[in-house]
Amino acid sequence: MNRQINKSNLSIIFMFYLIGLGLNLKSISAEALDALVKCDKIYLENYTVDFPYDIKDLKKVIKKEVIELNRENVEKEEFLNETKKRDIALLVYGDALSATTHISLILKCKKEKIQYKVFHNASVLTAISETGLQLYKFGKTASMPAWKENYKPDSFMEIVLNNQKIKAHTLILVDIGLNLADALGELKISAEKYNVNLDKIILCSQLGVENKVIYAKIDKMPKSIKQPFCFIIPSGLHFTEKEFLESLDKI
Repeated sequence: MNRQINKSNLSIIFMFYLIGLGLNLKSISAEALDALVKCDKIYLENYTVDFPYDIKDLKKVIKKEVIELNRENVEKEEFLNETKKRDIALLVYGDALSATTHISLILKCKKEKIQYKVFHNASVLTAISETGLQLYKFGKTASMPAWKENYKPDSFMEIVLNNQKIKAHTLILVDIGLNLADALGELKISAEKYNVNLDKIILCSQLGVENKVIYAKIDKMPKSIKQPFCFIIPSGLHFTEKEFLESLDKI
């Protein structure tokens, strides 16, 4: 295998590769695939999104075994210690650094002098342009958590409210495992509490895979759709944005 050599003491320098998978099964770059050939161990972060494909199929694409890591194991960052004796990689759905957790991994590499390389890819943050909305007109992104019996946080609607004050669109990322019917219910209840008039909203399903985009009122939305999905609350539409939205799938 190809290794970097520290000529001062002839020691082998191992690498950590943080690799964005993109949005569909075959979006991983040729450059990233070359890096994976060098890796003795490949991990997959599996907690930030409902994958639109089977992990078994991903293994066939990269032609190597993949070890899935949950949130706790990634945030502990202990797996990075393995770079003392081998090249390793962490695969991330979408772009490698879209999730805030992953920049912490790079900080650890800097502090502990671990050699690393980041491979960027497409993510939902750019794929939302499939809606016809202009990316520079989006405000702060919100996250919708799954409600539980005694835990129903709705502060994500504050972000929508603040974005609307400056006529900015809002992307709402939906928690993994939250189905569409429940997510629509949370959206409606939270909007009523914060006196936010949603009018028509945008529902995006499997961006980068099937690109299903629906523009309609909440009560007219379908009750189920393929995951992953997200919502967009449009605000201050330019006439070209409005024209494009009106051309989308009708319910």
